[in-house]
Amino acid sequence: MVATTFSCATLAFAMLPLSLSLVLPSSMPITRGSERSGHLGHLAMAVAEKGSEFAKASFDTSIDEIPKCPLTQWNADNIDLASASAPARTLPFEVVRSSLPVGVNEEEYILQNKEALKQQLTEIGSIWLRGFELMKTTEGFQRFYELLELEPCQDPLASVGARAVVNKKSAMYEAVNKPSRARFFVGMHNESTNKRTNRLGAFVCFKQAETGGEFLLLDGRKMLNDIPSEVVNRLYERGVRFSNAELPFFDFLRNAGPLKPVLQPVFKGVAELAVGAKIDMELELRWDENEKDGLRLLAFSPPQSPINRHPETGLPAWFCNVHSHSRYLRDQRDGDLPETSGASKLNRTNMFYGDLGEISEEDLRAIDEATMRNLVYVPMQQGDVVLVDNYQVMHGRAKFTGERLHAVTWFQ
Repeated sequence: MVATTFSCATLAFAMLPLSLSLVLPSSMPITRGSERSGHLGHLAMAVAEKGSEFAKASFDTSIDEIPKCPLTQWNADNIDLASASAPARTLPFEVVRSSLPVGVNEEEYILQNKEALKQQLTEIGSIWLRGFELMKTTEGFQRFYELLELEPCQDPLASVGARAVVNKKSAMYEAVNKPSRARFFVGMHNESTNKRTNRLGAFVCFKQAETGGEFLLLDGRKMLNDIPSEVVNRLYERGVRFSNAELPFFDFLRNAGPLKPVLQPVFKGVAELAVGAKIDMELELRWDENEKDGLRLLAFSPPQSPINRHPETGLPAWFCNVHSHSRYLRDQRDGDLPETSGASKLNRTNMFYGDLGEISEEDLRAIDEATMRNLVYVPMQQGDVVLVDNYQVMHGRAKFTGERLHAVTWFQ
């Protein structure tokens, strides 16, 4: 979530005593020294602490000089799934430095072939440029995409600080390199929200990990044919809905006794105002409570289709972040996510049917099996760049050890 958002929330939480005076019945006087007053004092202190935790766990990674990520181009109605065919292609298309014509330098090659490269990207879905010297520096990487005449945009999740900014000038974001995330597999996903989706992405390697850390690709068109048809049809007919984040700072309310049902609407209202004012997503906040996770607010995006047509070709592709967002699949891969920071709590996700019904473990396993069968490992080296068509090819990252420095710039 956004730092400025939660500074607003912190301010609102600090005003809780005033809020309580508005919502508590007159038959519940707050007198100094009374048991109830002491209980409310503890609640107010807990609220202030939780507001501070919000602020520490949040940061805004918007880049004012760069246009916002474009709105998602949804074209998902009346798709004939039976006629969708798997493409006869292999990801990624490779361009190797050593194969360039004699006497042609890297910049000349990119400039001379910019239209052909962009056409190949639309047709094949991904291009891997290998062994180039130009892209070994941030300046060279920026020069590379300028030669291709690609127009940068902000991260779709810029307003919630999902990625740290590596270089504002080149609109370059960090690509999940943190040591605390090294032993977690980043599931396959399109860089997308219900509201915003970048058209293209360019992933660059400045330093490969000691072991692992491969960049991963998944052909969304092939996935449509490889997931069991009954599973695809079920998801397409019912739609899907993502729980994009959780606000886990409210468990102390479980000990608030009769004040709990009074305070819950207050906190939810404050959170909705803060989120609505600063977060560039359509989100609905819902309470959820269980013994394992405690009491928390879940942030749900609107129902959407798991399949979408490509904005240029019109061909349908699997366009669903279930592999990265499903809590069941994530826990099967990595075990329970340790609470390394407040941000890691905020970033917990899950996926449901569009009506918020539970998706069966059997269907989730079928999706995971199709994903792993079609997964492509790309062992990028320093200076390598992988271009990705975000509407038809998904990406992810393998576990790694050692230091890893990959970055990404998104394009309109």
